[in-house]
Amino acid sequence: MSPPFPVAAGRYEAFRLQVWSLASPVVRGSERLYGDELEIQAQWFGGEFGRVFSGTEEEKIEIVQFGHWNRGSGPDFTEVAVKINGELKRGAVEVDLDVRNWERHGHLGNPDFNQVVLHVFTDQPAMNRVFTRTEDHRNVPQLLLPQFTGLQGPPDFLPEAFPGRCVAPLSRMGNEEVDSLLIAAAQYRLRRKSERIRVMVDSTSGEQAMFQALAEALGFRQNKTAMAILAQRCPVKTLLAMEEPEREARLFGAAGFLDTGTFDSARAVTSRPYLQRLWDHWWKMRDSVETVPRRAIPWRFDGSRPLNHPQRRVGALAGLVNHWTELRPIWEENVNKLEKHVNNLLKQLQHPFWEHHYTLTSEPSKSALRLVGRDRLRDILGNVIFPGVIRIEPDYWAQYTALGKVDSNQKLRRAALRLFGPDTDRQKLFTRYYHQQQGLLQIYDDFCLEDASECRHCPFPEQLTQWRILS
Repeated sequence: MSPPFPVAAGRYEAFRLQVWSLASPVVRGSERLYGDELEIQAQWFGGEFGRVFSGTEEEKIEIVQFGHWNRGSGPDFTEVAVKINGELKRGAVEVDLDVRNWERHGHLGNPDFNQVVLHVFTDQPAMNRVFTRTEDHRNVPQLLLPQFTGLQGPPDFLPEAFPGRCVAPLSRMGNEEVDSLLIAAAQYRLRRKSERIRVMVDSTSGEQAMFQALAEALGFRQNKTAMAILAQRCPVKTLLAMEEPEREARLFGAAGFLDTGTFDSARAVTSRPYLQRLWDHWWKMRDSVETVPRRAIPWRFDGSRPLNHPQRRVGALAGLVNHWTELRPIWEENVNKLEKHVNNLLKQLQHPFWEHHYTLTSEPSKSALRLVGRDRLRDILGNVIFPGVIRIEPDYWAQYTALGKVDSNQKLRRAALRLFGPDTDRQKLFTRYYHQQQGLLQIYDDFCLEDASECRHCPFPEQLTQWRILS
């Protein structure tokens, strides 16, 4: 029987740390744990790093109000309220990848940055201390974001890993033992996702946290950050105060999809009325919402299926907001048969335009298109809904383990091959359910570095013996 949540997660976490403690470190080189600057800003504004920190001078820093994400020139966030050693300061916050970007980007001599009360960054020189000062020579408190927390993943130094040596000890483990390992890894992964949502709830609100998480899930891997930024620039509270045509215009306009080129490239007669309706509302709010080019949302259009085009994902997000009243009870009430309830709701999502178009300018499709497909439904359940509700009601773990699998992808196939080798029977056996796939991916993330070339020093295979003893 599967242990209750989160009992097994703690055991996997201890096992994971034990393996790391015995590992020979491998340096990641220039690869950052974090993404680009806009992604860091999105994580900061979404509250993913929390509210309470220690500054570079050991100051006690508390973010009272995250303020507004600046859409024009000047500091990244304005109208911010920050307590530094208990003293409330109002002003702006600048977020950089490197502390030296303050001077590299010309903020030192720019009077617009005199209002900055906190400089946040993720990297600094190892040897020389760099201070942040304004044009009027005021020293700005600094905050170095942690390079590793329980929410972001493994540290800078990881055990080398490569397919091969872990296949043999896993093959000697019974199915129940392997299943217990996957269950523990899946619980740990679910607990981390739940903790991330909790931090976001504490920093924003429960409704906004779930809205951003849903947006990220709709964005798939390629546009997860882009959808998160869009959700932050179009808060759900603001959208709900609008009529449907207005909120759709706000979403598509803020996404950058309502420029004049969109109208010029509209090939289908059926597209123009919808575009015109969006534009009729967008032009009225455009000046207060549109950003300068350097703050434009970084959408990725390469390598995705037509059904996953970013414009369709924004259309699906608009559909979710239009049905928010029906969705809200999912994380506010104790819902029986959660999977069935969510599936029924999301299957009913309808939109007269997006049920028949891949993009804002495309010809209509011959057959109807669902706004949220089967695999996306399951990922929304697994990555958003269950992590959101299980932090309040751990008994949802039993329902989580009943979730069926999603279609395999390259990473999942690679993980199954690395752990189980050519044993296709075991690959199928341990990827039948969503939680098994998640556990497999967690182990892969923790111990199978994609860019490593050897596994001679990885203690994971030997430590599997310890897992067998404890099972």
